[in-house]
Amino acid sequence: MYVALSRCTTFNGIILKKPILKKHIWTDFKVVDFLTRFQYQKAEQRFSLEDKTEMVRRAIREKGFLDIVYLKPDDTKSRRTIQPYSMGEMEYRGKTYLGIRAFCLKRHEERTSGWTGYWR
Repeated sequence: MYVALSRCTTFNGIILKKPILKKHIWTDFKVVDFLTRFQYQKAEQRFSLEDKTEMVRRAIREKGFLDIVYLKPDDTKSRRTIQPYSMGEMEYRGKTYLGIRAFCLKRHEERTSGWTGYWR
């Protein structure tokens, strides 16, 4: 879609036979991977892993809540409020990661996930 439309010098005479839908726009996985890593690097500059770890530990001790923002697989951001129960090394599909077990207020259920991404 981008390649086709970016070559146009004017939109006069262009007729689209169908509306452009999100499914018509393809993104190379390499681009998504690069952007995801870039966002995580920016987050690490804002809050170090040690800062995030202490923030989670404090919330667990005080039975407090955390507002988090994380990337979904489609590169969209999701904002959630969670109450963490535990933190530690976890495994998914043979890969080990640092994660938390927490109650998600939006979903009203317990969730387990990696957490080294975005924090605010």
